[in-house]
Amino acid sequence: MTWRCVRTSAVLLCTLSAAVAIAQPGDRCMSTEARVLDLVFPLDVGPKPYFTRLAMRYGDSDTQIVVAVFPGGSAEMVRYSLAGMGRSEFSQLVSRMVAKNPDVKDQEIAAKVKVQVTRSPVEFKALDHALGELKAMRISPFLATRVASDESTEYEYWFDTWQESVHYVITGPFDGSTQDQLVQWMIRHRANLEELAKVSTTPGGSKLK
Repeated sequence: MTWRCVRTSAVLLCTLSAAVAIAQPGDRCMSTEARVLDLVFPLDVGPKPYFTRLAMRYGDSDTQIVVAVFPGGSAEMVRYSLAGMGRSEFSQLVSRMVAKNPDVKDQEIAAKVKVQVTRSPVEFKALDHALGELKAMRISPFLATRVASDESTEYEYWFDTWQESVHYVITGPFDGSTQDQLVQWMIRHRANLEELAKVSTTPGGSKLK
């Protein structure tokens, strides 16, 4: 009887441990939603080699903005957004397909998701002020323990120069933390970046504020 209880407890412990492991935010490969989003919101900007690349994924608006700067100073912005569904509908789609077939491939789920993509040339000089703010940030490599509320969401940021790269996954917004400076920057400049894409081809277009 005692052995049976110990065996049952061990099974329950393994089950709980697996559930906790799946829930860990650092285990990106364990999240089907994250993997599917990586497929429908790619970071690649095409075959042309770039000098630097900046990518921002907004969980609160189900959008992603990628800005690539190419040798010679030209730049391009690519904006992705879920079409015909929000994050809740996207999550429901993933859950339904996984429940129906636990072995479903990420590519099969991604094929069911419609994405709107817009590409626009931008003037690199118009990014100077915003990039200057990024350079001035001092983000701690040690993450503070924070409890997310219902109003919080997930933001992702990538920056790479071919040789080096960084990737942040931050829950926010939270006022007061060093990491939240990046979230606030992303939120503050989202509309400006989208507006910049609209006016970039117009002579005398506005710069980022």
